[in-house]
Amino acid sequence: MNKRRERKRLIKKIAIIILILVMIIIVLFFIEYYPKITFAKEPEKYFIEDECGLVVGNLIHQIKNEGECRIECRNECEVRDKKFYDSEFIARENACYLCNCYCK
Repeated sequence: MNKRRERKRLIKKIAIIILILVMIIIVLFFIEYYPKITFAKEPEKYFIEDECGLVVGNLIHQIKNEGECRIECRNECEVRDKKFYDSEFIARENACYLCNCYCK
């Protein structure tokens, strides 16, 4: 009887150890292959400066408004393999415009 009891306890201990090892392998797998999983991560900010030029005394802008800024930001986030979160268009007097991009 004692041998059976000891054998059952040993089998239970081995089963628990195997279960723990499998769980560790699954966690390591997710860490390795799914690094983009975020837990309430703050968006990263990227600056895109308007490439403006002076033509006949007037500034000509590549990014003219909020809509074009949003498109540039979506492209910037996609290039960086991130998701677009928000954009901010800043019009400046007598200077090139700024476009702030937020990606997660």
